[in-house]
Amino acid sequence: MKLMNRHIVSSLVLAAGLSLTSCENFLEEKPYSFLAPANYYQTPGDALAALTGAYDALGDNSSTYMARLLPYLTWFPSDEALPPLLAPQRQLDNFSFAADHADILNLWRQIYDAINRSNTVIERVPGIAMDETLKQQYVAEARFLRGFHYFNLVRLWGGVPLMDKTVTTIDEALVERSSVADVYALIIADLENAGQNLPATNQQGRATKGAAKGLLAKAYLTRASSEAGQASDYQKCADLAKEVIDMTQYRLMPDYQLAVGGANEFNAESLFEWQADRNLLAVGEHSVFGQFTLPRDIIGLVPEAGQTGESNVVSEIGFFNRYDDRDYRKESTFITQGTNRQNKVVTWREFTYPYPAPAWKFVNTKATTRNGYAFSSNFPVLRLADVYLMRAEALNEVGGPTAEAYAMINAVRTRARNRNGASTSTFPANLVGLTKEQFRDAVLDERAIELGFEGHRWFDLVRTKRFVQTLKAAHPEFPVTEKHNLYPIPINEILLNNKLTQNPGW
Repeated sequence: MKLMNRHIVSSLVLAAGLSLTSCENFLEEKPYSFLAPANYYQTPGDALAALTGAYDALGDNSSTYMARLLPYLTWFPSDEALPPLLAPQRQLDNFSFAADHADILNLWRQIYDAINRSNTVIERVPGIAMDETLKQQYVAEARFLRGFHYFNLVRLWGGVPLMDKTVTTIDEALVERSSVADVYALIIADLENAGQNLPATNQQGRATKGAAKGLLAKAYLTRASSEAGQASDYQKCADLAKEVIDMTQYRLMPDYQLAVGGANEFNAESLFEWQADRNLLAVGEHSVFGQFTLPRDIIGLVPEAGQTGESNVVSEIGFFNRYDDRDYRKESTFITQGTNRQNKVVTWREFTYPYPAPAWKFVNTKATTRNGYAFSSNFPVLRLADVYLMRAEALNEVGGPTAEAYAMINAVRTRARNRNGASTSTFPANLVGLTKEQFRDAVLDERAIELGFEGHRWFDLVRTKRFVQTLKAAHPEFPVTEKHNLYPIPINEILLNNKLTQNPGW
């Protein structure tokens, strides 16, 4: 057991050093003794390398964290998507998984590795002699990332161990779970710092002031309905969302198809995305979701004739049916027909795996490469339409469906009427005359359609206390219960750390 503990801690301790391979400045060989934390972080280049490693932890190959695991754990147990061919993930989809599921364990460990890398920046960069403004920015970026990681942890598992310092010994890794309130306190402190010290604009794929404030708004919105909720949370969410909406560098793109998809990365609506490169190496940081969401045996959808997708991620038919045929977002999200290998045009019901394919948000339609993985897009974490809907929801919770709350949701619906940037439809119509409860339902429905397959649905259902009833309605045969509002603490982690306790029911 001690040997296994030592292995885990060694991985955490080495995380910062391993991350240095992500920066060209660190491709040169160096004596290992020079890589010790006390000796290594000396120059501005060292600081940038550490920060690069912290970003790299979001997904340092195509089967990790944002590149696969977090989407899997939020897509499949919701009513949104299912995996026809991925046997381990079918357990997530049909609720037959247990505390030993590999995806749950791997995501837990990878998030804590990411936290350790962020902690390295937060601790080491302040001691480096370099430009003070840039130093402050690097630390703020690391605090944004750490806040994001803990926000994922608290939403997936509830109270978790708080590691706000780099782990260097076995004893430091053996930490008991903190309360949900304490986890949110760290999230809020990190994102407030980031919101104050990040620049308004930054290099593509890096955090900005708007990203920090938008994520903090989401944290308040989520905490509001949790056991740690405070009376002011909804108002704080609404206020922060307005700050982001009022920032001149962000705007709703005039055409929905310009707001999503591989050809439109880092557009004016994007606040933060996980940046997938186009590396075709076996462990490249490419996203798999373009290839995985394209329908199998349907040709002509990718640049090279004859290439097809894999149907590893498909839409639940019930979720697909939420989209009205008149809604431009339906055709902007799903592939519903195509030409098969027999040169016959078929509908999605005749696909090899007969489900609608939610591919257009993950395929770069302007790519010229032949390789399906290489034209996959970034994964959207936060965009402005989400912020509009958060403000609408928060305002309604504070004071009912005010004129401003209607303005927020109707701005999103108005854009949905625009095809090629021009209004060509009367659907969806603006909302009017709803009660507070009806407006609450309308926002949840709007989020499902506007943000489909962007990693929000499971979180939305859980925080609004709709998860169990929604899944029971969609799949009466699934053994979903209230315990599924949280994932189990990975059993291997409990065996390694006897200070950890399991979530109720697991």
